[in-house]
Amino acid sequence: MIEPHVTQLLDDYESKTVGDIVAADYRASGIFQRFGIDFCCGGDTLLAEACHEHGVDAEALGEELQQLAQVPDRGEQYDQWALDFLADYIVNHHHAYTRKMTPLLRQFAEKVVEVHGKQHPETQTMADLFEKLSDELAIHTQKEELLLFPYIRRLLQAKMEGIRPDAPPFGSTRELIRTMDEEHDQTGDLLARIEVLSNGYTPPEDGCNTYRALYANLKEFDADTKKHIHLENNILFPKTVRLETELRGR
Repeated sequence: MIEPHVTQLLDDYESKTVGDIVAADYRASGIFQRFGIDFCCGGDTLLAEACHEHGVDAEALGEELQQLAQVPDRGEQYDQWALDFLADYIVNHHHAYTRKMTPLLRQFAEKVVEVHGKQHPETQTMADLFEKLSDELAIHTQKEELLLFPYIRRLLQAKMEGIRPDAPPFGSTRELIRTMDEEHDQTGDLLARIEVLSNGYTPPEDGCNTYRALYANLKEFDADTKKHIHLENNILFPKTVRLETELRGR
């Protein structure tokens, strides 16, 4: 448990989840990442519990969060965006990035295995993991674009018209989102395994230019995917469930 004096230092942070804090100020994600705290798939964990689970000095973390809060420029306020606008942003920014980068990274990974596989057998495992990851993401993003996001727009339309929306063919957003949360967890696990195998995306000294390009782009892909998951798990999904509950409970 966090000591009383630390709780006082954390002020209102100790009663919030990691995801709540990052949703309010995405810059906090960098702090959590340095402390080894998962802010996307593990965003529903209370800050106090996350510190205890990861052996993090809660006082040091709280000080950094407080210092960050004193800097006025918080960037985009994703948690203030309308749900349909946020869904469009996810499609146009994150889904488009994923579709652009996955074939390129698979190509890089295959080339690195071909040239360096004997000296670095972990590259084959990484290539296999990324192939699995990219296949799963392709299905996941399509499911969002064809099922969840259109229904979010129907919910918003129903709210504007003051009517009760029909139930979707997939049962409810809560049920669909539960499945998507599980898929996010699987994505997070695959990214974590790739990061470990790549030594934190650090290429070996004998790595060629393609090897270095692979690791640099994998690192960028990791960051983009984690932000993608954060926007959904910690902002879009819970707000959608609350909206559906409000409207269908009428």
